[in-house]
Amino acid sequence: MRNRETEIKLHVARPRHFKARLRSEATLLRRRHFEDNYVLDFPNGRLRRLRWLLRLRRTPGKATLTLKGPDRVVTRMKVRSELETEIQDADSMLRILRMMGLRLAFRYQKYRTVYRKSGCLIMLDETPIGTYVELEGPGTIIRAVAHSFGFLKEDFITETYADLFLKYRKDNSRKKRNMTFGMEASL
Repeated sequence: MRNRETEIKLHVARPRHFKARLRSEATLLRRRHFEDNYVLDFPNGRLRRLRWLLRLRRTPGKATLTLKGPDRVVTRMKVRSELETEIQDADSMLRILRMMGLRLAFRYQKYRTVYRKSGCLIMLDETPIGTYVELEGPGTIIRAVAHSFGFLKEDFITETYADLFLKYRKDNSRKKRNMTFGMEASL
């Protein structure tokens, strides 16, 4: 369990080139795998209004429940509290949360590959709206790793995938409610 996270996202314009650099410059921690993420909230949007995020994430052989506190942007990086725990039965946990009055607010999927470089976690995310990399670790190391890959401070993204998807929908006149690869599904 971690208590605080510092992270940024970066848009990867040339995924093939970036993947090759990752393979040669970073240590692979987890091979490419599918993630299905469920962001939950009360029907009145109370958690989002308070800037809290409750997410259940499914990956092959594992599920985690995460609660993230309100974020703040410090030197162009997102910092927030985070509590996370493994869940044995994701379906039952979703039912419990629903019985408590929570509903699916947003669902997003991605293929993620995890690397490490210089004490920084590097998560390469292939999403339905493009390829992004998340860097997580101490701020000075995040900056150094981002710069080593040719990114500038101006490239740092602190928005969530929900925020990025809303912008994508608006820019591309899309009506799809969730950032998924296939059919829409509800909780």
